[in-house]
Amino acid sequence: MTKFLLGPLGWCYLIIVLDWFTKEIVGWNVSLRAKTADWKEAPDRALCEKFPLGARDQGLGLISDNGSQPTSVSFMRDTALLGINQIFCSYDNPKGNADTEPVIRTVKEECLWLNEFTFYEEAHDAIGHWIDEDYNRLYVHSALGYRSRNEFRRQWEQNQPLEAVLGG
Repeated sequence: MTKFLLGPLGWCYLIIVLDWFTKEIVGWNVSLRAKTADWKEAPDRALCEKFPLGARDQGLGLISDNGSQPTSVSFMRDTALLGINQIFCSYDNPKGNADTEPVIRTVKEECLWLNEFTFYEEAHDAIGHWIDEDYNRLYVHSALGYRSRNEFRRQWEQNQPLEAVLGG
């Protein structure tokens, strides 16, 4: 999660879910609060998008920090019900969230800090557009053979048996 200033409304929060295999941002939520319910929106979006047939028994893991939202009883219960293995970063482990922190930095440098959002809808739409049209579609990553996240995922899916892609 990161926060950014939203004109006269004050702080606004961006929660992301990153697929460490494809390096895609697969779920996100922009919120005026940083409540557990707001945090749940990001993985819900990721699951609906990437696992439309269900995520149970897919070996999903969710790495999160030790903040109050991901450690809340409600968040942990919902994660467990969905069959997601929740892993927490340790305080003294700089590699624990190593893939996510550079993404947060890129979001700030390339989207949040370049805009002075005044309205929630404006921020929500701009961030969504940047994630879908710029970051996931255009940005290349060395760990992906200098391919974009979407290109890497499409090539990987083409090489998988249909049952694996559909979650069967």
